[in-house]
Amino acid sequence: MSKWSGVAEAYRTSFATLCAGTVERLLADTIGDDHLDVGCGTGDLALAATRLGRQVVAVDADPEMVAMTTAAMRGVVIEAALPHLPFDDASFDVVTANFVVNHVPDPRAAVRELARVARPGGRVAVTCWPARTQPWASLVGDAFTAAGVVPQTGQRLSPELDFERSVTGLRGLAEDAGLKVVTATELRWEWEIGVDALWSGITGGVATVGQTFLAQTGEVQDKAETELRQIMGEVARDGMLGLPSAAAYVVAVA
Repeated sequence: MSKWSGVAEAYRTSFATLCAGTVERLLADTIGDDHLDVGCGTGDLALAATRLGRQVVAVDADPEMVAMTTAAMRGVVIEAALPHLPFDDASFDVVTANFVVNHVPDPRAAVRELARVARPGGRVAVTCWPARTQPWASLVGDAFTAAGVVPQTGQRLSPELDFERSVTGLRGLAEDAGLKVVTATELRWEWEIGVDALWSGITGGVATVGQTFLAQTGEVQDKAETELRQIMGEVARDGMLGLPSAAAYVVAVA
C-alpha cells in the first residue's frame, strides 16, 4: 500500500499546489515529443505537458493518484513505482520526476531508472526538497509545539541509501547514474494557499505533518488548530498565505 493511500484528495487541494510551483521551469528546460512523468501525483505537470503538445505517459505508485491524473488529462496513466518502470530502455525524450526522489526507498536506484528510460540526448529533470525546514513547516512546527503535539518517529533511510538533500546531493545522484548535468540550482517561488486549504491537508493526513496530527488526542488536535490558525492569521491576507519555498533542481542529458 502506498503511503499516500487515502489522502489523495486532501493532497490535491493543499500540498499539490506547493509542488506545482516548479512545473513551469521543468517544462521550460525540457524539449521533446515523448514525455514520461514519474510520480505524477494529481497530474499537474502531466496535464501541462499535454497542453504543450507532448505525448505524455504518467506513472504513480498510488492508485488514487493514478485515478486523479487519468481524470485530468488525455494520455496513458499507469500505476508503477521506482525503481521498476514498465518501459524499454531509451523510450522517452523527456523524463521528469517532481518531488519523487525524496520519497523513494532507494534514491540512487531511482535515478538510475530515470536515466535508463531516457533516450540518448534526452533530458531528465528532477526536483527534491532540501534538508532545511521550509517556512510553511516552521509555522506548523511552532503551532504544534505550542499545542503540545507529540512528534512522530521519522522514517529515515539508512546511511548507505540516503543522499544529501541539496543541489549538490541531487547532482551527485544524476552523475552517479551516468547522466551529464547541464543545470544544477535551487528554485525559489512563493506558495500561495488559503489558510483553510493548508489546514485541510494537515487534517487529511498528508505527509509526515498530517500523520503526526492524526496521531494526537482530540484535545491536542483542537489546540493545534487554534494555535495554527492564530499564527497563520498573523501573516495571512484575506485568508491567503504567501510562503517562500525552495527546491533542489537538476536537469541532465542522457
